[in-house]
Amino acid sequence: MVLRDDTINQTMLVPMDLRKLIPKDHPCYFIKNVADHIDCSKANREFADTPGEFAYPRELLLRLVLMSVFDGGLSSREIERRTQTDVGYMYLAGMQHPSYRTILRFKRDYSDLIDEAFKMTIKIATEEDLVKIHHVSVDGTKIKAKTSINKLTNEQQLKIMKQHLEKSIKLDEEENEELGEESGNSVPETLTDEEKFKEVFKKVNKSSKDDRNKDKLRASSKKLLKQAEENPEKILKKVETLEEKLNESEKDVISINDPDARFMKNKKGRWEFDYNAQIAVDEHKGIIIASHVTNNPSDHHELIPAIEQVKSNLSEIYNEIPSNFQVSADNGYSTDINTEYLEQEGLDGYISSRKFSRKEKKYNLTEKPFSKDNFNYDNEIKTYICPLGQPLYCVKEYEYKNKPRIAYWTKECKSCSVQEYCVKSQRYKTISDYGNPSKIRMQRKMETSEAQEIYKLRSKTVELPFANMKQNMHLTEFTTTGLKQVNTEFKLYAIGHNLKRIYNEINMKNN
Repeated sequence: MVLRDDTINQTMLVPMDLRKLIPKDHPCYFIKNVADHIDCSKANREFADTPGEFAYPRELLLRLVLMSVFDGGLSSREIERRTQTDVGYMYLAGMQHPSYRTILRFKRDYSDLIDEAFKMTIKIATEEDLVKIHHVSVDGTKIKAKTSINKLTNEQQLKIMKQHLEKSIKLDEEENEELGEESGNSVPETLTDEEKFKEVFKKVNKSSKDDRNKDKLRASSKKLLKQAEENPEKILKKVETLEEKLNESEKDVISINDPDARFMKNKKGRWEFDYNAQIAVDEHKGIIIASHVTNNPSDHHELIPAIEQVKSNLSEIYNEIPSNFQVSADNGYSTDINTEYLEQEGLDGYISSRKFSRKEKKYNLTEKPFSKDNFNYDNEIKTYICPLGQPLYCVKEYEYKNKPRIAYWTKECKSCSVQEYCVKSQRYKTISDYGNPSKIRMQRKMETSEAQEIYKLRSKTVELPFANMKQNMHLTEFTTTGLKQVNTEFKLYAIGHNLKRIYNEINMKNN
């Protein structure tokens, strides 16, 4: 794709005088060309049928959103302000001033256009020779959800709220039947008599204090019930939705504000409501070629979706997808299903084993010199080598709980000088490999120095985009709620990262 400024939409003509104020190397020209190569005609037709809305072209809003993520993830209010104060945004908006609500609705309702914009960044990067598809690294990070532990609820709380709401709705229905055409604005007798009012208040107050802890409503639950004064049916529906989400999650608690978020432990060791954001990054220039968000705390099930998205995104760019490229991931992705998948797809996988991860972190290697982590596997002679250089031979292959196991040991242990330290109460040291054969092959592969050198590319590849998003784009907490909206928000940050990398590389080539 040739990036040039010749695609001005007739509905968004920009005064020539404005261009004189914008430097030729300003990124707004680059952003405009990226946005204008995305087909928004279908979105414009759909939006034209919506009554009561000023029909800003979708191209205009897409330009502003892409410019905002290029600038580091600006809020919708800040975008609105810049359309009146920043010449770059004025140019992209065609001197229009969409409100922040319009921009928010665009992000919410047109996630498909944002997906297309993400694919477009990959396409541009490929045409600029910034993507090689030789080594792809996959990793995830925990990002805080827009909620807190003060907003949690559980099954008991939901049950109490539901009872209150159903009772309130029933009383309203009975009152409507009893009063008929009357207004119902008369004051109850218990409130007109001061002594009776004191008595009622005393009973309510005592009941609240006497409730057992499990029957007491949390402050967050009381706040939710307070909202039911105007529309109890709406809040009841929300409570029922929370019940469904709680059952689906199979957890004890759930967030009222964002029921899709899950309790996760972050890198600082703190438990909070988070999402697990995943990316796949090309090693050549650090372009993100796949991104998604999950509420699964672990990475066990996220490798396959990431690689499948990589293939899907690349299939729209290449006539034939590059095959047998390298895929690296940390020990969190080391599962039987993932290693099998890599072999079946013919991909050159490098997934860290527990042993290699502990070795990198130098975890307990000196405290336990004769642990399995200190026994090296020799691929040439197919044996384990103990720390003193003695081979342990394969002596038995069997199944345990329907899973294959391979045992290695040697009779030389009985004459070893450190036998009592190594084997303790046993006569011989036994090393066992267990699990799926593909996982065992991956573990043995990661024993080789060649595989370990290739795996080191991962830290140089996938850590930098996360650092850029968190430090430079200030992605420390999501501003939207719900898994779908959070996915869209994270994809915008991935787009911003790619746009910045592409723009910088093009400038370096031109200069």
